[in-house]
Amino acid sequence: MLGGMTHPYRPPPIETATDPIHSPADMGQRWRALMGELGFDLRLLWVGFVGPDRRMIKALSQVELRATADAGLADEVMAGCRDVLADFPDGTTVALLLTRPGVGPVSRLDRQWAELLTAAAREHDVVIEPIFRAHDESLDLLQQVAVGR
Repeated sequence: MLGGMTHPYRPPPIETATDPIHSPADMGQRWRALMGELGFDLRLLWVGFVGPDRRMIKALSQVELRATADAGLADEVMAGCRDVLADFPDGTTVALLLTRPGVGPVSRLDRQWAELLTAAAREHDVVIEPIFRAHDESLDLLQQVAVGR
């Protein structure tokens, strides 16, 4: 249980995944709707896109992550995002969620991945939303500020 909460985690309905995003809290709610129940077997990076209307586009990818932060993989992901963005309307941004098994506070590895992804986004001129991390007990904001705007 987290912080003495006595009720089970209930994700928002999947239909809310495309509600408008106006804040990091809204982005967190969209991720909650998309990922469903907490609990993960693999370390994954979820990559989504937010259109100029500030709604998630129904295109989502997952990339398996290593247990060590990898600048080359972060660069590869952002290069791919840059290429995909060419097919979306101007003003589309990239949303990122790191998921992994386990519990506890945001880890050093979580922060390292966020830093590498942020640096790669800048390098490839990709605008990203605030980055989140989820594990078996919570969803947490890793990086408050959107990058590249």
